[in-house]
Amino acid sequence: MAGKKGKDKVKRCPLCGGEMREGITTIPFLIGEKVTVIKDVPAEICSDCGEAYMKSSVVDKVESLLDRLEELHSEMSVVHYEAA
Repeated sequence: MAGKKGKDKVKRCPLCGGEMREGITTIPFLIGEKVTVIKDVPAEICSDCGEAYMKSSVVDKVESLLDRLEELHSEMSVVHYEAA
């Protein structure tokens, strides 16, 4: 175990096993007949396959944003995550 102390454990992608890195992504949603695109969403992104995973706090904020957008009755919305 010598020499391993202090090193961060690398997070691995559950899909392909690649290394996960903090980043920003764009996420499209199709809800019924409405299309919503949320840009600049913080996520952990796989360096190999590109799959993005959001932390639970981010998911909560995205769900809240989607609920608010539903009240607009628009067919298509493109918003920035930070606007939430």
